[in-house]
Amino acid sequence: MSPTEQIKYLHNCLTKGLYEKDDLLSLSLLCAIAGESFFLLGLPGTAKSEIARRMKLIFKDATVFEYLMSRFSTPDEIFGPVSIQKLKDNDVYERQITGYLPDSDIVFLDEIWKAGPAIQNALLTVLNEKIFKNGRTDIHIPMKLLIAASNELPQENSGLDAIWDRFIVRAISTSIKDETNFCNLLRVTRSDELQVDENALITNELYRDWQEKIKDIRFTKPILLYIIKLRKRLADSSDEQPAICISDRRWVKVSKILRTSAFLNGRDTVDWSDVWLMRYCLWNQASDIEHVCNYMVEELSPTDFKLLDMIEEKLNVISKQRAWKYGAGIDNPEAQQALSRLSELSQKLSEASGKIFSSINTKFANHSNLFIGDNDWKLIDSYITDIQTRIKKIEDKIAHEQSRFQ
Repeated sequence: MSPTEQIKYLHNCLTKGLYEKDDLLSLSLLCAIAGESFFLLGLPGTAKSEIARRMKLIFKDATVFEYLMSRFSTPDEIFGPVSIQKLKDNDVYERQITGYLPDSDIVFLDEIWKAGPAIQNALLTVLNEKIFKNGRTDIHIPMKLLIAASNELPQENSGLDAIWDRFIVRAISTSIKDETNFCNLLRVTRSDELQVDENALITNELYRDWQEKIKDIRFTKPILLYIIKLRKRLADSSDEQPAICISDRRWVKVSKILRTSAFLNGRDTVDWSDVWLMRYCLWNQASDIEHVCNYMVEELSPTDFKLLDMIEEKLNVISKQRAWKYGAGIDNPEAQQALSRLSELSQKLSEASGKIFSSINTKFANHSNLFIGDNDWKLIDSYITDIQTRIKKIEDKIAHEQSRFQ
């Protein structure tokens, strides 16, 4: 069984009986194979913990650690109690980690922002290097995936920036929207145990092999240039949108997410469908999400989107000037010049729109990515519709201005 077939089978197993969570389970799978962290934002009761529990099923002999944080939580409850015997006999401060986070493959931490500074500081190296300092010894922990959840984002200037930066993939878990799915949920009287073929489980040996192969996945030059331009766009601030700061560490981890997606889809290079996954990685505040998506679409053909802005600005100038400057009608030389400019703008609009749609359709023509769900493709389609609407409005305005000179 190829990695693509194996992941597809595991995803199908995990989604049974869980409504409208296919995309979140796909992202969880991706993070688990990449060895990166996943943050879920959502109200209580939206299956965040269930997603984490199901991830245990894809790994052979995997262990899970789950904990609900509070402001009274102590490091002992997360990382294990201190061994009194070792402290007494050997004067060594070590924790008994069996059954706790440092001994687990899958970790789920609910209400993550309520954890105290001692827990947060220990989590920094756990999330970044998968290392836990137990007394005098640095332990490489077996954790493949840490899912954290909360119904809120960390507040600014709360001292949580460092740990927030380590959550690479970020998604929102919502309540069921489709009424049919909601009715099916109400009909459930007992939960059937999920069955996964043992031959499809991911062993530690296979996991390590995949990790090595993921390192060989390459980026094409066009995609690297696109990411460079997108990084600059995010870092630029404006009156409408402040800069979205992405650390170098996050960019490195984002690159691993894209490589992992490419590998599990059976490719040796990252393609544009993998790139779209960055929309889950590049936001800090909920208000950033729409801007990130807009930037990602616009940077597919940046020159042509700037041309649309320029056409709209020039149209506004012609519209304002017509009332006082072109009052003599069509025979006025300045009116003739304005008509000529409108004709040029119409031609430029046609060229720009053609290039924009060609770029989007070419780069997102492949709908076979395991980790890009129906909602993502619908989102891309909605952006295409929005662009079409914008271009149609510009066309109508050009036609309207031309008619006023007749």
